Amino acid sequence: MKSLVLCLHVSLFLIGWRSGLAQVGRSSFEKPDVYEFAETVEYKPRYQHDPKKKRRILNPDFYCSRCAKEGRIAARTRDDLKEKLEIVKTYPMEFQGRTSDRRGLYRLMDHPADYVLNWCADEVRSKNLIYIEDQMFRVVADLAGFSTKKVAYPRREEELIELADIFPRISKKTVQLNSHHHAHLYLIRSHRILRDMSGLIRHDPKAREMAFLGPFFGMKEKFEVYLFRKQRDCGKFVEKFLGHPPSLDGICWHTLSDDSMCAVSHVQLAKRDVDINNLFTHRLSYCMLIGWRGYQYDLPAWFTMGLAHLFERRERTDFNTFLLGEGRRPNLRIPSKWKPYVKKRIAKGNIPPLVQVCKETDVGKIPIGDRMIVWSQVSYLVSLGNEKASRFIQTLKSKKKGENLYNLQVRAFRRAYGLSIPVFEEQWKAWVKATYPSV
Repeated sequence: MKSLVLCLHVSLFLIGWRSGLAQVGRSSFEKPDVYEFAETVEYKPRYQHDPKKKRRILNPDFYCSRCAKEGRIAARTRDDLKEKLEIVKTYPMEFQGRTSDRRGLYRLMDHPADYVLNWCADEVRSKNLIYIEDQMFRVVADLAGFSTKKVAYPRREEELIELADIFPRISKKTVQLNSHHHAHLYLIRSHRILRDMSGLIRHDPKAREMAFLGPFFGMKEKFEVYLFRKQRDCGKFVEKFLGHPPSLDGICWHTLSDDSMCAVSHVQLAKRDVDINNLFTHRLSYCMLIGWRGYQYDLPAWFTMGLAHLFERRERTDFNTFLLGEGRRPNLRIPSKWKPYVKKRIAKGNIPPLVQVCKETDVGKIPIGDRMIVWSQVSYLVSLGNEKASRFIQTLKSKKKGENLYNLQVRAFRRAYGLSIPVFEEQWKAWVKATYPSV
């Protein structure tokens, strides 16, 4: 199962489940819907800094290549932090001939990490290339600095507080962030997506279903995020490590040997940090949903796509990512405002029956004009309460032997909402008519 997607206007993005193209588009800014998936907790500084050298962290729980080079962490190499970064997964009984496994090994893209990072250093030739790893994520970033005030974005103050725990010179008033700060910002944002997805799903690492799965949200190895500044470098990376054409702009991929989820993108056409953040949020939330409890079978395309849009549009609503099907690049006509568009489609009776859409696992098979429809349907589903939404997702990830995808969703709707699929659809239409604006 391999796929091809076009992102960032006319750039390509490859995703490892189905064939297809993807594209992004700008639209008018609509007020984002507010869904609180995880309790908001005030960040409390956790790093102890050397009194004689304030920028040096004495108790790092992450490795950063730039921090190590600049003496900002009490570690010179990744091996110095090996015991913090790697996990011994213990099974309740013997599993595949072992009672435990060491996870979080120093690997990237099914290769030894140094091999991948040295290749990047030789090929990318950027002074801004940085590698950061903690207990859940690995981030490889080649990003420029940016002004935090040029475009308003959510959580600016909160993010600066977290960055200040690493970089003491940063404060709530800081305006300009450099490439090093920017890389750490995406590790911070990765954890925010993890918190929100965990809260929505009600993830319990000690649940019975997790006993024999990997320690990283159910994956055996950590989530990998790659952000290249130039398409050329991203294309070379894709060609080198997956054998795909260098004209492609990125990959979201499930590694077969290491069992990790990898999201690779370039940001050459995403001029603003808020755009990069939307693209990144869409992709990583999609990966985390697919990877939760392990990637074992395809989930329904309408739900995975709709939830990724929902996560993305909680950030900003004027920059949206689309995954398209195999074939020629379509001439996209993206509505300026999504809610009036959905409401008009319902008024005209121009809605594909959800009982048919439910059978599709290939996101490329859902027409581009229907992406706003499935986003709205997932939005309604989530609006009925986190408890019900989490029960729905947990059921989708618990397919019984011999159960097909459609019957799995019938069971999920019944278990979570006490509804059939057609009744859910009619209630969604009534909700849209009552709550969405006409213009």
